[in-house]
This record gives sequence, structure tokens and C-alpha cells, in this order.
Amino acid sequence: MIELMDVFQRRVNGSVDFYNNFASYENGFGNLHGEFWLGLKNIHDLTSNTNSELRIDLMAANGSTAYEVFQNFTLSAAPYYKLQINQGKGSAGDSGNGLSFHQGYSFSTFDNDDAHSCSKKNHGAWWYHQCSHVNLNGRYVTPGTVSPGGFSRGEDGIIYDNFIFRESLKETKMMFRRVKTLKME
Repeated sequence: MIELMDVFQRRVNGSVDFYNNFASYENGFGNLHGEFWLGLKNIHDLTSNTNSELRIDLMAANGSTAYEVFQNFTLSAAPYYKLQINQGKGSAGDSGNGLSFHQGYSFSTFDNDDAHSCSKKNHGAWWYHQCSHVNLNGRYVTPGTVSPGGFSRGEDGIIYDNFIFRESLKETKMMFRRVKTLKME
């Protein structure tokens, strides 16, 4: 039996600034009817004692869409909130430069940054690994453009390199669901 999806991140129009401090990301911010981040504490609590899968939905400036699903999704406990996922499957792609590249890394913000200052350099908050190939909490810039900023050109926008390399996305949604297995008798 599979339960409904719980959305924990949504970006649609840049109305909410996602360049926030660690406490904001830990507790959540935004508006559930628009753009928001549910909060690392909440995501950890909801995924820590169950088998969950993560789904990411992406929309490009031209309206094309893609998704990726990752089994065994959890976040470790505070203060690191390390990302734990299996290799993804879907149309966005996860080989090389997908989200699983960031697997095992701690969540970083400008006031709780990693050793490479990726949050500051990429104007975002994420599980950065060698700054980013995925930055869904980056700066909302004109969809379809390549932002001139970031550690490497374009990394500070809302990006998922395996879907559309360095072009800022129009919309993103991150969600998870608890997956229950049926007992056979």
C-alpha cells in the first residue's frame, strides 16, 4: 500500500526568498498555498521511522516537465540533516549530475556553510557537494536563463543539470511518501 505524497518544497514564481538562515530551513518558511519549505526538523521526523521515497517534479521555462524518484529517502538528525537516497529513476536523469551526487552531504545555508562556502557562492541552501549540480533552493531568476553568478556560472539559479544544464527552472516541487509493504500470509 502506498500513501499520498507530502510536499515539502515548492517553487513557482519567486515570491518567497529562499536565501534564508539555518534556523529558517530547520523550522520551515513560506506559504503552503504558494512557495514554501516545510522544515528540516519536520522532514526528518516524518521520514526517520519509515520507508520513504522522494519525488522531484521539475518544469522548464518552455513548459517541458521531468521527474525523478529516489527510494530510501531520509534525512539524518540535527544538526547535519544529511541526505540519504538511492539512485534515482525517472525522466529528469540522475547519472553523474543528479541529486544522488549530493547523497550523504549535510544541509548548508549561508550561516552554516560547508567547507567550500557553496551556500554563499550559489545563493542558496542545499546538500552541496562540490557546490552543485542540483540547486532547487537557489535564487529564482528568469526561467530559461543562465544566471551569471554562482561558484561556476549558472549554479546560483534553480537548477537540475541532468534535466536542463544550468538553465534556471520555472517550477519545482519536492515531495515524499511513506511506502508500506504488504505482509504476505
